[in-house]
Amino acid sequence: YDTLRTVPNTFSSIQEYKEVFEPLLLEEAGAQVLRGIEEGVVIEPHESVVAACNKDTDFHVARISVKPEVAQQMSDNDLLLLTKDHPHSEACRGQLHALGFMEGHEGSQSLRVKFFLTDDSQAGMPAQLERVRAMRAGIEARDSCWWVQRLFNMSTITREWVALQHAHLMPFRDTLLHGQPMRRPSIKSMDIPPGMRAVVEQECNSSQMAALRAGLDGTPLVLIQGPPGTGKTRTILNLLSMVMHSAAKGSLELVPKAAGSSRSGSHMQQRAAAAAAAGAGLSAAAAAAVERQRLWRLQ
Repeated sequence: YDTLRTVPNTFSSIQEYKEVFEPLLLEEAGAQVLRGIEEGVVIEPHESVVAACNKDTDFHVARISVKPEVAQQMSDNDLLLLTKDHPHSEACRGQLHALGFMEGHEGSQSLRVKFFLTDDSQAGMPAQLERVRAMRAGIEARDSCWWVQRLFNMSTITREWVALQHAHLMPFRDTLLHGQPMRRPSIKSMDIPPGMRAVVEQECNSSQMAALRAGLDGTPLVLIQGPPGTGKTRTILNLLSMVMHSAAKGSLELVPKAAGSSRSGSHMQQRAAAAAAAGAGLSAAAAAAVERQRLWRLQ
């Protein structure tokens, strides 16, 4: 992609939606790699051996052997760089390198990595076409030696890409395209609780406040999106706090197991409880305790 399009407020079709967001998602993947380098994350290459390689439709799936301690550093959905020469060496030949997607482990020392090395993927680029052909021949050579290094984990990017490719099947696709449901729901709207208004107005900017009001107006679905660091998580937490603060007793069902199944879920629950009670004039710790007791009584 040569250029990134400005994201419009509405879209004419799912196709336009994909054309806008696909390059942005790929740009985000590249930004994650660069962000790790800029933040000083150590990305060390490791010696490896391609023990076997099989063709699976358009992909080459390689079984790469590494030391057990190296295998432990790799996770499913990691983006890996495979090079013939040490990538940090001045003598590194750029001809033999490829990005691979780690599908999983096979034992304590083997990684199953998928590569996309088709001629069509490099159409119109003679130098890159020569590279993928050389890479195919290289990894198909049994027990060939390589260097492998982890770049970053693609789990979030992968989920977003799959969701984007299936946007046409989503029941809320009209909301994605038009910014609002085609038919207004008959759901009672809510307002920011008076005790919380001053707090959220102080910590939220105008776009975050607009998102909060949209989430309280009775719309069954609210899409909150934005680049990293724009306050999406805080906005969602504030919205959840307001809903829980305003809900009638018995109208909410909390699922402790779901909230505690991940570190982020538990963290979100704690922050939501504290924020929801902040308007009562209590200290942060006392407000969190009071709100947590109130929320559990709603079950």
